[in-house]
Amino acid sequence: MELRHLRYFCAVAEDMHVTRAAERLRLAQPALTQQIKALEEELQTPLLRRVGRGIQLTQAGVVFWGEAKAILDQVHTATLIARETARGLAGRLSIGLTETASFAPPVTAVLKLARERWPKAEFALVQARSGDLFTALIERQIDVAFARTPMPENASLEWHPFLTEGLFVAMPKLHPLALKHSVQPSDLIDEGLIMPRARGGLRADMNAEFTAHGKAPRIVQETPGYVMAINLVAAGFGLTIVPATLTGLRPSAVTYRPWRPSARKSQLLIVVRQGEISPIAANFVALATEAALRLKSPRTKSS
Repeated sequence: MELRHLRYFCAVAEDMHVTRAAERLRLAQPALTQQIKALEEELQTPLLRRVGRGIQLTQAGVVFWGEAKAILDQVHTATLIARETARGLAGRLSIGLTETASFAPPVTAVLKLARERWPKAEFALVQARSGDLFTALIERQIDVAFARTPMPENASLEWHPFLTEGLFVAMPKLHPLALKHSVQPSDLIDEGLIMPRARGGLRADMNAEFTAHGKAPRIVQETPGYVMAINLVAAGFGLTIVPATLTGLRPSAVTYRPWRPSARKSQLLIVVRQGEISPIAANFVALATEAALRLKSPRTKSS
């Protein structure tokens, strides 16, 4: 049995007339009659019966018509989904984000745009540190990631700039440094610092800045991420340095001042596997790259 047999039978059942169905299908009436008979022989039961000059469905024909229509509808749906997936309009996209990326207005704006533009797509979000996201990309666990520099030296990944933002020192509301317009490394030499555990990126640059002033940073607490660090700042544990996107957290207990050691900024990237990207992932990267030109973080220019 082939799909064309189902289409032929459904056409006859809808028109209740072999000749009209043949005209609609652009088939010769004898050929259509022969196809219906072949279908009945395969099913070993009559589906149609002659009534005067017309036809009627047998009970088996009524049941078979319903099932045949459902099958054809499923085939039609599957065809559309396959075509839309090939064009990057449907399918599943797994997106990795760092903790800070999930707070960046441009990132959430892109996610919202993607959901609106491709309502048939399925989006899965994964939060992890940048290093873990790079590994997840390489191991094909995710399709695209919003991750922060530095990029690993891996030829299988490619990246596109998305957002560059300044860094801020987060301190308790009544801390003496809150009176300053900006904070220098020398201001933090004797301060207790709260830092995420990641060893690369900002952490490495912080160590370099303090070493240049003859001291190592005094880290009083390590945390899994920046949000917990800010909560500990609010509780009076110490100070921390965060990207601009997080400066809206805990405003009643935490003050933020620009960190100006060397005009260093934090860069958020869109990262994918090189030369191995699905249509929907390619569309998403294009959307994010386009949005990066229009959407800026409210505090991006502060540094």
